Amino acid sequence: MNKNIIDKKVRGKENKDIVDLTTKNEDWKYVPLQSDINNLELGENTNLENTDGFHVNTNGNTFNINQEVDGVVFTDLIDIATPVIDESIKRPVDKFLFQQLTRATGGFRVDVNDDVLDYFKINFESEKNSIPYIGINVNKNKSAKFFMNFSNLVKSNIYPLIELYLDVNSNLELIIQVTSSHEINLINSLYAKLEKDSGLSIHTVSTGGVFSRSRMDIDLIGNGSNFNIDGVYFGENKQVHDNRVFVNHLGQNTTSNMQTKGVLGDESTSIFTGTIHIAEGATKTESHQENRNILLSDKASAQSVPNMEILCDDVICGHGSSVGPIDENLYHYVMSRGINKEKAEKLLIKGFFNEVINKDSWGIINSEVADQLIKKYENVLERSNNG
Repeated sequence: MNKNIIDKKVRGKENKDIVDLTTKNEDWKYVPLQSDINNLELGENTNLENTDGFHVNTNGNTFNINQEVDGVVFTDLIDIATPVIDESIKRPVDKFLFQQLTRATGGFRVDVNDDVLDYFKINFESEKNSIPYIGINVNKNKSAKFFMNFSNLVKSNIYPLIELYLDVNSNLELIIQVTSSHEINLINSLYAKLEKDSGLSIHTVSTGGVFSRSRMDIDLIGNGSNFNIDGVYFGENKQVHDNRVFVNHLGQNTTSNMQTKGVLGDESTSIFTGTIHIAEGATKTESHQENRNILLSDKASAQSVPNMEILCDDVICGHGSSVGPIDENLYHYVMSRGINKEKAEKLLIKGFFNEVINKDSWGIINSEVADQLIKKYENVLERSNNG
């Protein structure tokens, strides 16, 4: 363990000093807490496969660099000399995050010293529970793209701790894809700090696991910095997809935009909590958030909780959320073209997701994600027809 990843707020504290998590905790409402959440059961992953098409494979304990890229420098967790993020601003350190900070099982820091024009791809795997640390530092005036993939080589619970630092006039585009078909919990904590005129875009896909949770805290400390997140999720059986995004506007002329869409079938559940905080003096801020959910079953549910905390004037903010079945008028419109209801529903769900996944920034995973989403729909439909 390297103490250079530990937030100043928690240095010198022990696990017993931090209050245990319960569902009464605002940041963990609506979710089933696993029995060991306050004392995570971790193991050591010894096997590490190399996967074609990925630059790095990591199992939460060790990592292999399969293909080096100019300007991308890796430092093993135990050798990190300076923290990517020395101290967070508003991010609360609860018992789960404390364990991630103090019990990371392995990982690395990445320094981006030159532009990375194509996606740098990292493939995760695990057979024992782990806390991988991933710190990405994008240097001044540089741009990079990273892809973090959590697919079927992830066979156990995994709790990634991700820290991002964007220096002045830097840009980072990040894809986080969770598609593991195993019955696992994947709970990540992501913290980002953006300096002047920097930009961060995150694209998320959540279709796998039993419980998939992403907590993101974004500090826009530099004037002119901007943050964008868009994502899709699909729940079947009793899956839970939990997305919580907290954007802290501190600089002037900052912007943020959130757009997430999900479909829930069977007895699955989703949670979206989006909080926009605009600090005193953060004038000329523009921020929007949107969360839309389609329910395919009476037993499926979605919680959509947009929040705004605005402490100054001269800002533009907006939010929108919806939870419910497909509008009957849309069915009638499509079926009037001679299409039966089942095919109409599939077309409407495709169109619902396409607003997100057809963007240019989704190009490298668009087809794969579209296929995953339709396969999930077909699974739900088959169970419904057989029920």
